[in-house]
Parts: sequence; structure tokens; C-alpha cells
Amino acid sequence: MTSPVWVALLLRYSPALVAAAGGATLIMLARSRDKIAFTILATAVGLTCMEAEYWLARGFPADEVPFFTVSLLITLAAALFGARGGVALGVVGLVFFAYVNIRYGAPYLLDYIMPAFYALLVMFSRRQQRWCGSGLWAPGRLESLWVLLVHAVTFWRTTTLGKWAWVLGGRW
Repeated sequence: MTSPVWVALLLRYSPALVAAAGGATLIMLARSRDKIAFTILATAVGLTCMEAEYWLARGFPADEVPFFTVSLLITLAAALFGARGGVALGVVGLVFFAYVNIRYGAPYLLDYIMPAFYALLVMFSRRQQRWCGSGLWAPGRLESLWVLLVHAVTFWRTTTLGKWAWVLGGRW
């Protein structure tokens, strides 16, 4: 028999699980030449699921609708600029999530998933434009290092702010 806590956690995590599975599927099934466009689409799916995760946590956040709409339009507009749009969107996404997650803590699962999508976007875009080198500058290494360091600081910050109640099944 399923515990009510597990049912509640599954409901809370369902948008993040949809974003992670859907985004990963989009990226993995894309042909090489379409990786950037499909990764941008994965970030759009993630943003939409992030709003759903907020709705589950706090109810419909009407004050966030304009920000979400603008973010989604910018995300979709980046696809028009190909690899350069991918780099720009990826860097903006990585910096945005670093700032927000470290400043306010990150009690949502998508706060940890979305930066991975943006890092992949930067990696694919840099590779296509040949903006890479060896060592730390090889595609994927700098982005991975960024995500790991920011996630470590975010995890610490979320802990110091005491915001793990949402993740652990409590009210936030």
C-alpha cells in the first residue's frame, strides 16, 4: 500500500519528473544538427513545468505570469539565432539560476534540473561554433564545473535558509 507521504511527494515532483524525462528525451533523440534547437525546446518544457511546480507549492502565482511569459518568449526567440542564441540563452539561464538559487535557496527539484539543460545548451552551441579548446575549455567541462560548484553552494544555502521542507514533504 502506498503511503500518503509518497503520493504527495510524487505529486509535488511530477512537473520536475516530466521536465527531466521530457527534456532528456528531446535532447537524446535529436540529430546532431538539431541538438541546439531541441535543447532550447527542453528548456521551454522545463520553464513550463517549473511554473506547474510553483502552482502545486503555492497555488496559482498570478504575479509570476508576466515573467514566465517573457522568459518563454526569450527562450523560443533564441532558437531563431541558432548556436549564438543557444550560447546567449544558456549563459543567461546559468547566471539567472545561480543568482536566484544562491540568493533565495532552491527547495524545488527543477532548480537543480534547469541549470543542467542550460549547461548542455552552452556546450552544444560552443561545440557547433568551435568555441572550444582543450583541457578546461573542452566542451562540457567548464559547464559541468559551473553546475557542480553552483549546486554545491545552492545546496548549502538552501540548508542554511531552512527551505528543505518542500523537498521533504512539508509545507513551504
